[in-house]
Amino acid sequence: MKESINCVNSIFEQPWWLDAVAPGQWDVIEIVKDGKPVARLPYVKTKRMGFHLLGKPDYTQTLGYWIDDTGAKNAKKYARRKDLISELIEKLPKGYSMDLTLDHTCDYLFPFRWHGFKLQMAYSYRIEDIHDVNLVWDGLADNIRREIKKAQKIVVVEDTHSIDDLIMMRDKTFQRQGRKAHNNSELLKRLDDAALCHNARKLLCATDEKGKIHAASYFVYDTNCCYYLIGGGDPELRSSGAASLLMWEGIKFASAVSKSFDFEGSMIEPIERFFRAFGGMPTPYWRVTKLNMPLSIADYMKPKIKKMIGWQ
Repeated sequence: MKESINCVNSIFEQPWWLDAVAPGQWDVIEIVKDGKPVARLPYVKTKRMGFHLLGKPDYTQTLGYWIDDTGAKNAKKYARRKDLISELIEKLPKGYSMDLTLDHTCDYLFPFRWHGFKLQMAYSYRIEDIHDVNLVWDGLADNIRREIKKAQKIVVVEDTHSIDDLIMMRDKTFQRQGRKAHNNSELLKRLDDAALCHNARKLLCATDEKGKIHAASYFVYDTNCCYYLIGGGDPELRSSGAASLLMWEGIKFASAVSKSFDFEGSMIEPIERFFRAFGGMPTPYWRVTKLNMPLSIADYMKPKIKKMIGWQ
């Protein structure tokens, strides 16, 4: 198991994480000056519709470029950043379409535009300062506070359950939504083993007095940020408010191990509404793509088809 490194933007770029979610499929471009890395860009080789693609694996929110901070003034800082990002892009493997989702800190994008990439913005909700949970509580919407208080009378929050319980709750949620879960339970178990080895995950379940699991939530973290990665609940027990309680307990836990909290945002309206109610700030991040014609057409049509069939 590879150890953690410092020249990353997030936990998703750690070598041990990529070994777990994309074994044998990932690589990294590094630019080294005077014996130390000054720029880095990990990528994952995969396929879509039979075409070779550089993208990101499941359960991985972003993979972005990392550039060391020299403390230079803006003019020199961005000139250097332009050169380094251009060099990273030029070193990407040839013959691949590219679909890269960048960390929210990767906000200098001119080189991608100049190299023919299409830029598309998405959002995640983040709470940047979680050290004072009382302030975070004050920022919650009234309905969320009511849900949490109601759930506290019905369920207890436990951290002793297995990843199988989370998978069961995830699958029940997908069934309620009329969706089919990706056949990636083994991948999730492999990731869980790696995160446990690196003390980088928290699995919380809400259970009632009869031992029934109402909901489960899974969080991953490093010292900079804790991410809500995946969750699910029993459709027959949704009224208990357990999902809200677990999110709140996850934020409280995060305040002891990380500086910020990321809801790993969704552009799906009902999910966005739920995340928004916890008082975070909508934080943009960028998807940059350079797709061949068939993949570009499929990418354009996908949201339209999903809307036509009512897929959320």
